[in-house]
Amino acid sequence: MHKHMFILLLFGSITPWQAMAATNTITVTLKEAITMAEQHPRLQLATLGNDAARASMSAQSSYAYNPELSLEAQNRKAINGNQNTDYYIGISQGIEIGGKGSYRQQTSQAALDVSIQQRELLYQQLIFDAASALVALHQAQQTLSIRQQQSKTLQTLSQGVQKQLDAGDANILQRNLAQAAYASALSALNQAKRDYISQRNQFAQVTAWFSGDNITPKLPRLDLQWQPPTNMYELAMQARPERAILLAQSQQSQASAKLANANRYLDPTLSLMTGEEAGERLLKLGISIPLPFTNSNKGKYQASLVQVEQAQGQLAWFDKHLALDIAAAKQHHQGSMAMLQTFVQQGEHSDSIALAKIAFEAGELSLEALVFHINQALDAKLTAINLQQQAWLSRINLAQTLGHPEYILQGIKP
Repeated sequence: MHKHMFILLLFGSITPWQAMAATNTITVTLKEAITMAEQHPRLQLATLGNDAARASMSAQSSYAYNPELSLEAQNRKAINGNQNTDYYIGISQGIEIGGKGSYRQQTSQAALDVSIQQRELLYQQLIFDAASALVALHQAQQTLSIRQQQSKTLQTLSQGVQKQLDAGDANILQRNLAQAAYASALSALNQAKRDYISQRNQFAQVTAWFSGDNITPKLPRLDLQWQPPTNMYELAMQARPERAILLAQSQQSQASAKLANANRYLDPTLSLMTGEEAGERLLKLGISIPLPFTNSNKGKYQASLVQVEQAQGQLAWFDKHLALDIAAAKQHHQGSMAMLQTFVQQGEHSDSIALAKIAFEAGELSLEALVFHINQALDAKLTAINLQQQAWLSRINLAQTLGHPEYILQGIKP
């Protein structure tokens, strides 16, 4: 009994490690992380891409041909020896046929739509990445805290057993057991530190937050009873930027095919010339039509038809696959919430270590059993953290599948 009491006096002096000490530590909520993502510099670059697409659409709205003005003059010596000046003034204009201008505008408009939706896709992806990164950082920091507590606890226990061994009240096997448990805890602590640093760097990348301050993530409580809307497929069909991109690309390929077909019919050129030659007025009206002997644009038209079929096939495949994605996301969300709710109802049993200490003091637990209960109690806390992380990731995945980032912050409690 005296031996047990001596160990527990050391063991009871340990207090859980609360957080990483830092000169500057800021708290980042989930909403603040999303705000960081909304201000990401990559979005500014994507906006420039939209501006370029608008400029291209403006250029495509212009007429394909400019009028051409020609002026010729020549001196001619007459039979009587006089010098006569002849001149010719002409103007020509290419004429588009087959609706080429309209098809070009349709193509450029679809290209602009693609650019806009690509920015929207980037916008949503940055939000989902920032939310996931904050959740992962929260899990890594909480895990690091628990591993620190475990390491300190088992270190003190190992030191107590060593002192008992020196006093002749413990044996080498007990000393080796305590040291092995402490060494295992140190290994887990080092891994937790590496994971925390990795997740902190990941959060900095997805939010463009490169301050040297430490971050304390703060997550709201999930409402485990929250349910997504019932018309999830219709919502996703309207909101997913990937589908909007495929739809715009399909429209772009169709307009390009119509333009390629119209280009099979070459544009004529009208010309008008007037002038004076040998003292006589000249007037000539002409039309020139290219002959598509060497290049009929037939190959480009056939290639464009293949692109239309490909774009339509990709859109149809996305629609079919979307239903599977929604079903999987819904099932994952329901399962994760149910598991977390079950754990919450059971309780965390935070007094497990204290009860084990009492039992050890009373001689009802061996040293091996005490170490087991210490690790088991801390593993239960790790399980709670992992369940919370899985629940949050399933919520983020559901919002991403539906194309609605605002769902991340729905179904939460203050």
